Amino acid sequence: MKPLDPRLLREARATTWFLAMVVVLALVGTSATVVIAWALSSFIVGIFVSGFELEQVINLLWVAIAAAAVRALVHFFQEWAGFRASAEVKISLRMRVLDKVDAFGADFVRPVGSGALSQLIGSSLDSLDVYFSKYLPQLVYTALVTPAFVGLVWFLDMPSGLVLVLTLPLIPLFMVLIGMVTSEVQQSQLNALEQLHSHFLEVLRGLTTLKIFGRAKPQESVLEGLSGNFHKRTMKVLRVSFLSGFALELGASLSVALIAVSIGLRLVSGDLDLFTGLFVLLLAPEAYLPLRNVGAQFHAASEGAKVSSRVLDLLATKAEKPEVAAFEVLPGVTAVVGRSGSGKSRLLRSLAGPTSSWMSQDNAIFAGSVADNIAGTENLNQVAALQALSMVQLSDLELDRQIGPNQGLSGGQLQRVCLARAFYRMLVNDLEVLVLDEPTSQLDLDNQELIAKTLSELATSGKKIVVATHQDSLMRIANKVVSLDD
Repeated sequence: MKPLDPRLLREARATTWFLAMVVVLALVGTSATVVIAWALSSFIVGIFVSGFELEQVINLLWVAIAAAAVRALVHFFQEWAGFRASAEVKISLRMRVLDKVDAFGADFVRPVGSGALSQLIGSSLDSLDVYFSKYLPQLVYTALVTPAFVGLVWFLDMPSGLVLVLTLPLIPLFMVLIGMVTSEVQQSQLNALEQLHSHFLEVLRGLTTLKIFGRAKPQESVLEGLSGNFHKRTMKVLRVSFLSGFALELGASLSVALIAVSIGLRLVSGDLDLFTGLFVLLLAPEAYLPLRNVGAQFHAASEGAKVSSRVLDLLATKAEKPEVAAFEVLPGVTAVVGRSGSGKSRLLRSLAGPTSSWMSQDNAIFAGSVADNIAGTENLNQVAALQALSMVQLSDLELDRQIGPNQGLSGGQLQRVCLARAFYRMLVNDLEVLVLDEPTSQLDLDNQELIAKTLSELATSGKKIVVATHQDSLMRIANKVVSLDD
């Protein structure tokens, strides 16, 4: 995992002010820590060595308390700034992805998959919170604070500084060794989550069809298996995380213990004064702390780094907006054919406008009456609505019947209600152009033929009909066939 993806600095301005603020807070926090160590060492030496009364050195305790309060505020503002920066970065990345989806549609979504994309810019992107509030500040602290403390300890007591220099590399070594395992388990967990999310989304989309064919129940075991796989991967990540935390704490504790033993022996022999020994002993753990915190937050932050990297990779892809084939819409039926993904829907959307009646491929039905689904918010023209239902062979469907995605109608009936909606708009507004995207994809052969007959009659009356289809019944009645595979 890269400590900081440079693209984040270019793509999200929030990271710039955040890192600048962390540098300032690191300097303030370091100064506060040094003041605490100095004040406590001076207080202890004053009481136990110099023999001062408590009233003479009590001010040193107040200085230490004030410095501790400053340090606490530094940590508070550090986390507050981290969450603010994370929120701004997430908003920026999500808006950029949605802008690309809006601009390029399915051509941008298809390589990733709608389920994986929604997961990626949804809950997965929330993992940036830990990355900004915990991980990045500790990286800055490691770069600034650790060298400062090492230099100060070396200046005060060279043997302790030498121990610091020799033992500090052990912590990054442990991080690298554990990180080699972490990267693999973290990626497998993310893949398992995306697989679960994508499959769940596909089941929701096809739930009506699964219910019709009695295949909904088996999906429970499939989802249970995917959920169990995600659970197993997550527990493996947690095991590695706890193991790495233990290894880093053990390394840092043993290193501080070496410094403490060295200071103790030299205090007994008289080679070191108590003030310097206490001062160095209080500062030594602070030199290891940023590195330990980086390692402790590495696992939680690595997910955020992977997700942001994937989003930035996605934004960097050159999704070119395909040119839409242009042709004149003539009276009669024009059939647009081609393999899936060849651009039929895009072409039809470009033809749809205020002078045409349009039926999309998604067959959107909302909970409400048949009349509401046909007329929408407009005042119902009952004669036109009944005629539209008759044209799609649904004369027996009452206008006040309540329908919805899962309220008793088959997929084919719901599709015909959507087609009736297009016919209704054409009849009420006396439109001459009818644009239909796969209007019979969910119908049986008999109903396909009946709808084809209706469209043929409309074409004979002078209507201009453009229909995207894979069905032979519609291609047979077409006066012109436009193939997008050529």
